[in-house]
Amino acid sequence: MNKSPYPQVFGSNLALYTETNYMAISGRLPIFEKTDRKITKLAERAYKKKKMVANEYRHRAIVWGVQSHYYMDLLVWMLNCWGIVPLTDMLSMDNTEMIAEVDTPENREQAIYDIAMLTERMIMRNRTHGGYKVLLDDLWKFVEEFNADMVILWEHMSCKALDGMHGMFEERARERGIHLVWVSHDLFDPRVVSRQGVRDQINTYMRTVMGEEPVDPSLEILPDEESW
Repeated sequence: MNKSPYPQVFGSNLALYTETNYMAISGRLPIFEKTDRKITKLAERAYKKKKMVANEYRHRAIVWGVQSHYYMDLLVWMLNCWGIVPLTDMLSMDNTEMIAEVDTPENREQAIYDIAMLTERMIMRNRTHGGYKVLLDDLWKFVEEFNADMVILWEHMSCKALDGMHGMFEERARERGIHLVWVSHDLFDPRVVSRQGVRDQINTYMRTVMGEEPVDPSLEILPDEESW
């Protein structure tokens, strides 16, 4: 659905899949399955009716890097303030292959290899420490698959994993004509970068580079001084 012109799964819904998939035994808990079916039905119903979840869609974005945006619901803010549609994020694309689900003697054998594959491709091991291909090359593959024109790239100030590849990301983005927005944070420690400081980096890019005004100006600056 999110590869189509009418994406439906954003923000907290996307977080549900990401967090539960890795922290609740690959989602095989009854409460997850019940919630999964409920969200899927709602999304499919809206998709069939070609409904939009915001007033205006301007840009289609892939979110890449350390995903701390759920702490402040930044993806929903980007969508409603600037019309930036967050199609998917790095952690949600750790594994896109179907694994064995039916209980057969052959699949029990295959399950051993599936477990090994998932262990090999776990979040930090895969994307940020997994080498050139999964960190850099896979991003542009997803940009093409989701027909994105923008990348929101998190830069965790206390993590040095991405520093050596900063220029490579910039070079690839220029080659493809993709808008690359670097967003610095320190896991949202307000003593280093405040929540508004995170939003302002996107505000500045959209106003200066894109020459755009907010879809909803009332959301550009939010009163969250007590977010500590």
